[in-house]
Amino acid sequence: MRELAKKLSILSRRSGLHLDRQLKDTGLTRGQFIYLMCICDHEGMSQEQLSEELRINKGAVARAVRRFEKEGYITRVVSPKDRRQYGLYPTEKTRRAHHAVRMAEAEWEAYMTRNLSSAEKETLDSLLEKLLRDME
Repeated sequence: MRELAKKLSILSRRSGLHLDRQLKDTGLTRGQFIYLMCICDHEGMSQEQLSEELRINKGAVARAVRRFEKEGYITRVVSPKDRRQYGLYPTEKTRRAHHAVRMAEAEWEAYMTRNLSSAEKETLDSLLEKLLRDME
């Protein structure tokens, strides 16, 4: 397990570069895609739920949500359950990019794990989840 941080950094950088190339036609960046895909997958989620799901601080999520709304990627709708909260919804602009982004993501994951068995892929996923949980 030597140099784990270095290996994770290299994987992250290479993944980011691949996603940037794949996302070029959508107008999205790798920093935006994680937020927007989460909103597509969980339509109506609150900013707080988005923050928890992505493990990103609330201030950063609030800034991103304002920017996405201004750029026409999402709409915020007052929650009927709690009028102090807003549900986040993707716009048609985001929905059009959703499929392309998911395809690029699946393609990259298949490429990265092409030499792993199914059992190894499951183990990798479990170990990464464990690392994430333990860091909270």
